[in-house]
Amino acid sequence: MTDGPFKNAFEGDIEGVIRREIVTYRLKNDVMVKETATRDYYNSGDYHDAISTQPLVPR
Repeated sequence: MTDGPFKNAFEGDIEGVIRREIVTYRLKNDVMVKETATRDYYNSGDYHDAISTQPLVPR
């Protein structure tokens, strides 16, 4: 990843941060899909990563 505000937002200082999220909207097989990646930070310095995928069905 090249330098810039997006990279700085994810690699910057994590003091006081309890959760980070990145949301990506993608077309998969002609269906809009929302992908959410999260990282939850713990006081111990450890963290937990997760990803969820949600199809966005038109009404």
